Amino acid sequence: MGKKKEESFLNDYQKIKIEMFFEKVDNILKNQSDYYPEALEEIGFAYYEEENFEEKEEDEAIPQNSNQKYLVSYFDGKTELSEKTLQIFEAERNAQHSNYPLIRKYFKKANKNLKTLILYGLDQQPTHFQFLCDLAYYHEFENLLKELISRFSIACSKENNLLNFSEIAQEFYYATSPDGYDALSFLKDLFPPHTEKGKNIRFLIAELTKENDTSQHINF
Repeated sequence: MGKKKEESFLNDYQKIKIEMFFEKVDNILKNQSDYYPEALEEIGFAYYEEENFEEKEEDEAIPQNSNQKYLVSYFDGKTELSEKTLQIFEAERNAQHSNYPLIRKYFKKANKNLKTLILYGLDQQPTHFQFLCDLAYYHEFENLLKELISRFSIACSKENNLLNFSEIAQEFYYATSPDGYDALSFLKDLFPPHTEKGKNIRFLIAELTKENDTSQHINF
């Protein structure tokens, strides 16, 4: 057997082995779902129970300074909302060594006082990108789609800096698309094509369409 024929034969043999292996895996997942870890181990997989490090971090997170103690007191309903609360929240979020696990667990609990704080911030600064992102993140744990659409729509209408507008519009799209809402189509209807915002939205739509077309034509 020539070298090229031998290599071709080995490649074909390897492909067959891989196909047979994936068929075994597929069969196990479909027909042995109740005890698939053991079945997968029998064909060579090593099964490990993945530890939820984020959850562990959040469980162990405690206030590390006076600002964080103040915020926890507010989240727990022991302190009234005020401008001071908002300032401390922003300071802690933007701190060089922010205690993210502590704040994150209140997002995941869909803490009502945290939501009130975010909306309070947007009442004062409707185009504040970080507060909009905070609301989008909160939405992952409690459905706030109507509020999200309303707040992002207001922000897009009020923001006159085109770079900031584009950033808000993209976040609007990505925050609401999992709910089946097409924010860019909404903004396209809101801003006529001859306006700068209208041109920006149409550019974003074209780029997103191009990106989706590219991802659909990737061959593995």
